[in-house]
Amino acid sequence: MNETPYAHLSELELLALCVWREARGEGLLGKRGVAHVIQNRAAHPRWWGGPSLHSVILKPWQFSSFNPGDANAEKWPGDCNPWFVDCEEICQAVLRGADEDITGGATSYHDISIPPPAWATDGSNELTLAVGRLKFYRLAPALRVTDVELGM
Repeated sequence: MNETPYAHLSELELLALCVWREARGEGLLGKRGVAHVIQNRAAHPRWWGGPSLHSVILKPWQFSSFNPGDANAEKWPGDCNPWFVDCEEICQAVLRGADEDITGGATSYHDISIPPPAWATDGSNELTLAVGRLKFYRLAPALRVTDVELGM
């Protein structure tokens, strides 16, 4: 993949790039988890952006690999990069609805190599999956908005 303005990337390309940047060192489960977090955020727009994948991924300070000054923000996968091929295949399945959400509806995650963010320890989120170096969380039940509450 050549360096391209994000607005010119398809949703699949941007999703795969985000998963590659965020989880290329993880196994397939970690990559799937990150793809589902992004999809879950788009499906339930809140402060983190939505309903488009572009608005979720490009929302400032949501995915560190898109933050100004982050070393990963300058990385682009080379042609036939095997980790990127995995990311593309996973993202295609997620976008088609052909991949089970292993995160249980997670909308956040963090890498255990850094101290956990406040939201991971203050009770506002609950752990749904730990795989590799990633921990996935969804909003705690009291903070989730249901379809009934939205009048749907």
